[in-house]
Amino acid sequence: MNVWLVALVCFFFHTQRDGNSESVVRTGTEGGDITVSCPFYLSGKRKIFCKGECGKGDTLLQTTADTAQKGRYSIRFKEGTAFPYSNTVLYVGITKLTKSDAGRYKCGFGRVFSPSYMEFEIRVEDAPTSSKPKVTLGPFPTSASTLTITQSLSSVPSSASPERTTQPPQGQTASDGVVLYVRLTLVVMFLVLSASVLIFCRKRARKHRETADEAEYVTEADRECEEVREEDRGSRYPPVEMSGLSTFHCRHFSEDSKQH
Repeated sequence: MNVWLVALVCFFFHTQRDGNSESVVRTGTEGGDITVSCPFYLSGKRKIFCKGECGKGDTLLQTTADTAQKGRYSIRFKEGTAFPYSNTVLYVGITKLTKSDAGRYKCGFGRVFSPSYMEFEIRVEDAPTSSKPKVTLGPFPTSASTLTITQSLSSVPSSASPERTTQPPQGQTASDGVVLYVRLTLVVMFLVLSASVLIFCRKRARKHRETADEAEYVTEADRECEEVREEDRGSRYPPVEMSGLSTFHCRHFSEDSKQH
């Protein structure tokens, strides 16, 4: 009987001391998330996550399920084992921390006869700022300086920019000039060559025509001379007078006939 009484008293004090009695501090960053683990020797059905003393207005989340979430607050339950031994753990979390989330919290099991909680503190630090160059604004210009700048800008011709963009490169202009010069040279050479060929053809055609006319004239003269000789042989009358050119031609014709 005394053994069971001692065991009952030890169990009562053990349940009262369940949870971590030490002060636990967890630090988070503003805008970030934080999760705190609460270990226990014994588990319970009703899980509670609250801020402050866990009164009616301080309870953030209460559930009998293994996992639950309400807004930015969440609970996840993990049952302990006897062999190998492991504690029962209750994980509570807050997302998107703000400065107002800093303070003391409790997580635990709301048992009817022996509720047990673990108390901890959450601190929220400022979010790290990215290194950005500081821009220092100088004094605003006076009306006189503003007028001077406006006049300077208006004096610049608006066609300056298009002229710079449409102006061809210097190397391209030089190459275009060389190409044009070569083309003109070839055209001139072609015209000169064509004129030379035309003149040569005309001279050759004229010479051929003169040679043909001369040959025709000689043939006609020879025929007349032959007719004259035939008439002289068969006629008793004196020979007919011919022109000097015909006589010269017939004389040469007679000499050629004697040589042959």
